[in-house]
Amino acid sequence: MSPTMLDQLRIAVVAAALAVLAGGCNTLPRTDHPPMAGDASDRETLRAVAEAEEDDGFDLEDLDPANVYRKLRDAAGLGPDETIARRLYQEGVESYRAENYSAAGRKFAAAAKRWPDSTLEEDALFLAGESYFFADQYPDAHRGYQKLLKKHDYTRHLDTVTRRLFAIGRYWEQLAAADPPVRFAVNLTDQSRPWIDTVGYAIKAYDDIRMYDPTGPLADDAVIASANSYFVRGLYGDAAQQFDLLRTEYTKSEHQLKAHLLSIESWQRLYQGGYYDSGPLKKAGEVADQALVQFGAELGAERPRVIEAKNKIVEEMANRDWTIGQYYDKRKYYRAARYYYESILREYPQTAAARAAQTRLAEIRDLPDVPKNHFQWLTDMFERRQY
Repeated sequence: MSPTMLDQLRIAVVAAALAVLAGGCNTLPRTDHPPMAGDASDRETLRAVAEAEEDDGFDLEDLDPANVYRKLRDAAGLGPDETIARRLYQEGVESYRAENYSAAGRKFAAAAKRWPDSTLEEDALFLAGESYFFADQYPDAHRGYQKLLKKHDYTRHLDTVTRRLFAIGRYWEQLAAADPPVRFAVNLTDQSRPWIDTVGYAIKAYDDIRMYDPTGPLADDAVIASANSYFVRGLYGDAAQQFDLLRTEYTKSEHQLKAHLLSIESWQRLYQGGYYDSGPLKKAGEVADQALVQFGAELGAERPRVIEAKNKIVEEMANRDWTIGQYYDKRKYYRAARYYYESILREYPQTAAARAAQTRLAEIRDLPDVPKNHFQWLTDMFERRQY
């Protein structure tokens, strides 16, 4: 079959890419390099690769970087090969037994690439993560475990992987607390921590546990760890979301009480005052009510704390209505002001704001609903002209 114009274009693209790959890959022996594009034999080889594919017209998937990379690997002799994969796997085992963990990690990772979508790949990815873990190369271990979970989400190694991820997350959190990185600094020397954003990567490790093992023994521990991390850093919106996730999705967790208490506090701290959204305050009140009902006597010494929080929320809600009422009051929109003052008396009768509202209601009871329109003559004039 003679090559079409599309075939020739594909050949040119692949040939150029192979030339770049060969020129920049100095670690491979010269004999392992793919043939350079240029002479007749090279062109025939590349043409054979193109013609071997079914030509059903141009496909955008041909431009997918993953597909291009796979084709380049295959053309360079680096595609799937079970024999090579097993040899690399065995070399990894030997390095692992010799406690040369970094070398073992590289061998296992290479073995996984050479025989994808197989049991060998699953075990190799797991052992790559384990090797890097014991080499104290935790970012590499994290990436290895992530690759395993993405390709084999029901892997038989799941329990071990989640324990490792939790340990890595805790280590990174503690490391960042003991030795906070300089803002925007890049780590180029310590192989045990990420190159940037150590705490962010710790949270990612926790998220991986919840995502890939949501019913496992460490899922609720990972959620509360993420929530605590956000809370101590003042990220109360993220903290509240995580605490509420634990409250609603992990109802049997031993962290339930703590999640309720810190959810209340997180929502309270998100409230910005009377002129802003009351949503966070209402949410805090709902969680406080639920805590009092759900735990009852189990609250023990925490019960006064929850009651105090609830009382404070009620006072804040009353103060919010008072602030809005005052806004209208000062502008002489007395009907609107009376509405908010009466709301305080009805909804929050035991608050200081209720006493102030009662006094002010008596003072403005007979005042006009809205301020006098000093331009009524102008309004009347336009109304007359309409007729």
